[in-house]
Amino acid sequence: MVDGDIGRMLRSEAGNNPTVKMLGSLAQVLIFNPFHTVTVLLQVGYEPLPPTYRKPSIFFFSGGFYYPNIFKYMKYLTDKEGSRLVLYRGLTPRLGGVFITNSVRSEVLAAVPASTSKCPPEQIAHEVGRQCAATALAVITSHPLLVVTNRMIVSLIGGEEKYSTVISAISTIFGEEGLLGFYAGIVPHLLGEVSGKAIEVLIQEIVEKAELNKKLGLPAHADGKTSLPVSAIHGFLSYPLQLTTTIMTVNNCGLAVSDLPTVQGTQSSWIACIKALWNSGNIKRGSNLMFARKSADQTWHTPPSPPTSPDVEPLAEEVAAVVESPVEVPAAPTVPEIPVVPAVPEIPAVPVVPAVPEVPVVSECPDGKCELKPAATSE
Repeated sequence: MVDGDIGRMLRSEAGNNPTVKMLGSLAQVLIFNPFHTVTVLLQVGYEPLPPTYRKPSIFFFSGGFYYPNIFKYMKYLTDKEGSRLVLYRGLTPRLGGVFITNSVRSEVLAAVPASTSKCPPEQIAHEVGRQCAATALAVITSHPLLVVTNRMIVSLIGGEEKYSTVISAISTIFGEEGLLGFYAGIVPHLLGEVSGKAIEVLIQEIVEKAELNKKLGLPAHADGKTSLPVSAIHGFLSYPLQLTTTIMTVNNCGLAVSDLPTVQGTQSSWIACIKALWNSGNIKRGSNLMFARKSADQTWHTPPSPPTSPDVEPLAEEVAAVVESPVEVPAAPTVPEIPVVPAVPEIPAVPVVPAVPEVPVVSECPDGKCELKPAATSE
């Protein structure tokens, strides 16, 4: 986005001094860049930490599953990357974008003088148009650096190296998508910033012309503007378009963020993106950095399971890997075909041998005369 609510308040306190406004904006970026990094990751739906159940209390009104706050998210990122510098990913192009935004706005507002009409409605219309024109030109000139910033931040999800530095990010976008790649998501960005600025200036001008500050007893700033939280109103009304802008700047860019369930169905156009966010109830995703509640239809996160002991956990991971891995069954070896045994020819029957007749036994002949005697039968 062109600038944050805190930056707007710093510039309003600075009066009309462009140098002080510029320094205030740059200081805001340096101080709050870790919050911006986490916000971008939350907007695209990157939730590495599971939600935990909270009982109804002062902070968790109705109870339920809530995501960890932004400080736990920061600690997770620093532990994962091993350095706190990860919270300042994309800082250089973001500083450049803020510098260009403030410079263009100052030049346009200096080139287009304020209205000299004495008619309050004409003065209000002229000031709204003047501020909207300055905002539109600032968005158009700084949007390429917003694309670079967001893609450098979301590359933390998949660890892609091609968006790790400003030079590599610019060369990747130009080489893969051409000049149009630097203006991905420009339409919702323009609509969100211009419409928000119009509402902000309109409220300020009406309060100023009607002298509501005096009637309500509100203090006025150095530039005469109201102290009403118009910047917060601007941020609240334009947040859905800011969220759509963030998603569209990182869509279809070859990063792992395109595989997140929250980004699925939003690649065709920014209108399809905002419809998908609205229908899924995620139109305000990333706006609550402290007490973000998990909605019932968010299926990419489930309630955390009971913790396992350190000894059992590696074994459970190995078993899960074995179960999930496909098992290849070896093919059965082919059995060679058994040759057909030739039929054995029939053996002819053996003829029956006739019985041999009994031979008479010759007895001893003592007197020289032999006498035939029959053979003795065994009893």
